[in-house]
Amino acid sequence: MKKTSDTEAFGYDYANKCDCSDDDNCGCDYPNNMERNFESKTDYHATHTKSKPTAKTQPLIGNIAPNFTSQALLSNNTLVEHFNFHKYAQGHITVLFFYPEDFSFTCPSELLMLNQELNAFNRRGAKILAISTDSIYTHIAWKQLPPHKDGIADVSYPLIADADKKIATAYNVLSPKGDANRATFIIDENRIIRHISLNDNKVWRNPTEIIRIIDILNYKGDGITNCPPGWKQNFKHERPEPETLTEMYLRQKS
Repeated sequence: MKKTSDTEAFGYDYANKCDCSDDDNCGCDYPNNMERNFESKTDYHATHTKSKPTAKTQPLIGNIAPNFTSQALLSNNTLVEHFNFHKYAQGHITVLFFYPEDFSFTCPSELLMLNQELNAFNRRGAKILAISTDSIYTHIAWKQLPPHKDGIADVSYPLIADADKKIATAYNVLSPKGDANRATFIIDENRIIRHISLNDNKVWRNPTEIIRIIDILNYKGDGITNCPPGWKQNFKHERPEPETLTEMYLRQKS
């Protein structure tokens, strides 16, 4: 019997997906094991170096987020050769959404679920950048495919190509396999890192939790220091008279 999941709404044919623990290397002929290198040999050797990136210290909460300039595929499928992170994110909360690779089993579901909440991010003035160590040509090929063919054509935020792995190295999220770990950074309007999370590749991320953290960072109410567990922004349609954070905190303690 076919199992159902929250992501079936995106049109994926999970019955025909490899469920091996290391599906990209198991040797089967399922679609998610297809070749992902869409570069010419010349382009590949021009963008990949033989030397391994040097490991760096993990960026810390409160530090300035490392800047980067890289190729990017915008939401309208425009290719930008020199996309600058700090210039793009200026004055906005920005989510850096690192993921392992294009054309994999989990990553398209994560990116499409994030895209489903895009209006919620836009209302909060937050921007999203998805980053992997794939080439820009792989991003282009992947974005040309609709969801029912394992693509992400619906995604409406930029995809960053970190083919030389400098961005993943700067943020210390480069895995031993050479791809990016499943990591999330939330950076405020002043380019300060306010949140870092790093997941095992089998652990999917929840976009609503990212939104909840952004709401906490945007909260301009009373000056309570520690936010209560499970706190969510009170919207008018949920409560006519939103209680203050202090009132909520005292109520949860009682």
